[in-house]
Amino acid sequence: MDRLTDLDHAARRAQRHAAAAALLEDLPPLDALPVHAVAVDRTAVVHASRSRPVVRWDLTVESAHGEAAHLPVIGKAFVKGDGEQAWRLLRRLRAAGFDDPVLQVPEPFGFDPARHLLAQEEAPPVTLHALLQDELDDALPAVRRVATWLARLHAVPGADVPALPAHFESHKLTEYATALAGELPWAADRVRDLTALTVHRLDRAASDPAVLTHGDFQPKNVHLDQTRVVVIDFDRAALAPAARDLGHFLGQTLTMGAAMHGHLGAAAAWGRELLDGYVDAGGDPGAVRSTPGYVARTFAEVLFYRLVVRPVGTEAFVPAWLDAWEQHLDADGERP
Repeated sequence: MDRLTDLDHAARRAQRHAAAAALLEDLPPLDALPVHAVAVDRTAVVHASRSRPVVRWDLTVESAHGEAAHLPVIGKAFVKGDGEQAWRLLRRLRAAGFDDPVLQVPEPFGFDPARHLLAQEEAPPVTLHALLQDELDDALPAVRRVATWLARLHAVPGADVPALPAHFESHKLTEYATALAGELPWAADRVRDLTALTVHRLDRAASDPAVLTHGDFQPKNVHLDQTRVVVIDFDRAALAPAARDLGHFLGQTLTMGAAMHGHLGAAAAWGRELLDGYVDAGGDPGAVRSTPGYVARTFAEVLFYRLVVRPVGTEAFVPAWLDAWEQHLDADGERP
């Protein structure tokens, strides 16, 4: 990378950071809280994203009765819109039971349409992703709790979210396949064949019942403490087959486990625990049967991001990922 490119990247990072920091110049919206007075103790930019910057206020809030308390507030700006939809969805989920002592979403404190800013409760600091670094079997009870959370989400009626467009998956997979064929000429035919099989599998799953899906259900979006599971980031929520969340979680978990432990089977027990726990908690067994196609779709997405969007500089991992992609398509032995 030449010096000019380095400077360009640094300038873009500084620009994103400045845009995120500007969100902190005013107080977060706290319409849902009975707050009489607010003092700002500290502020920070958590993530200086171009489209979804995240910031944090540490506040001291005073009630009408003069009682003071510390309140950390996470602010997420939806630069391209849809923040109000996320605000409504969090309120709907809290009303549907995701405010209980165990299974939760962050409490939404308010939405500022001028800044497109959603203010919400801070989640516990430990993520399920962090547990992938440790002895994996030790985290199986936590995975079981996460499965219960997901089964409850898929049972929530009346959520005000859009339906996933009819050809969304095939359009995405075609985009991935075209780019990957260019990056991997030695595997271009295999990538095209696997993509066609994946589209076939997902077309078949499209007739499954549509439920409220998270859309990016993966270990980095799951926060835990000793008793709670708190899931964040509902930006991609949509009405879609439940297997969309199951497959995305499994594909991302296998990939993340491989990054930490060196092989794609490292976190396989997490996948089995999630699926078993999901059904035990009342999730649809039919969704489990449709899951392998969505795992395959996630492997295609991971390859696209690692080779095209944010290249990792090596293709050494690709054969194992292609094999895993194919193995999930063969999970029930059917070919078109």
